[in-house]
Amino acid sequence: MIKHFLNPPNWFTSASIFCSVYAMALVIAEPPDAATLSRACVLVIFGGIFDLLDGRVARMTNRFTEFGVQLDSIADVLGFGLAPALIAWAWVLKDMGAVGVGVAFWYVLSAAFRLARFNVDTKDHTWALDGHTQGLTTTMAGGTLVTFVWVANGYLANVLNPSASVVAVLVGSLGMLMISSIPFRSFKDLRKNRRARLMLAVFLASCLAGAVVLDPSMWWGVGGALYLSLGLIDGLVTAVWHRRLTTALLIDELEEALAEEPVDYEAEELEA
Repeated sequence: MIKHFLNPPNWFTSASIFCSVYAMALVIAEPPDAATLSRACVLVIFGGIFDLLDGRVARMTNRFTEFGVQLDSIADVLGFGLAPALIAWAWVLKDMGAVGVGVAFWYVLSAAFRLARFNVDTKDHTWALDGHTQGLTTTMAGGTLVTFVWVANGYLANVLNPSASVVAVLVGSLGMLMISSIPFRSFKDLRKNRRARLMLAVFLASCLAGAVVLDPSMWWGVGGALYLSLGLIDGLVTAVWHRRLTTALLIDELEEALAEEPVDYEAEELEA
């Protein structure tokens, strides 16, 4: 076990877990105010940054291990499943009583199922769309949720005052998107996909404009809004295109098979 503690990528994963635990401790210690909620949301975002870095460090140091993969999945459930759900519950979902608890549970369960499916599909290689993930990633779902809470309690506090039911719909919808099969861009195909490079450039430019013109928190606010809206549209278009392409290929293969093996109808009639 000591060797796992001494593995550099696991340090970043552990830092992500620390951010998640600290964020949850902030909101459950006492009824959180706007400043406390904002701090908790920022901690979750920092946890996401550490989660992004652990894979990079593993590749740079060539210290990729199966233990690290499983630890990363556990960290994701905590950081982008449980922590965002608890923050949303401490904010307004608690006003809905048992329904609020159910919505928070649905979100955490969806995050856990999404990660389990990802781990299985990674080994079986069943997902065919390169550059896209199957469903919304837990990182983006959790980041979007805590960004919404942060902005609603920060820069847009006097403008955005959502009811508990609206937040419940958002949390439930994010859970549905995680377990769906709608493809969302992962931007892992930037080198060979010009469209992905263009989308990422527009995405980052919009985030930078939001941070400079409006407020630093709007880097994440604009990013979350764009990724959910444009990413959902792009994913639906990609899904339809892929289904049509798959259908066309199946028809072509069937026509080729029929052409290569002509049926002798006269012989079949004689045998009958």
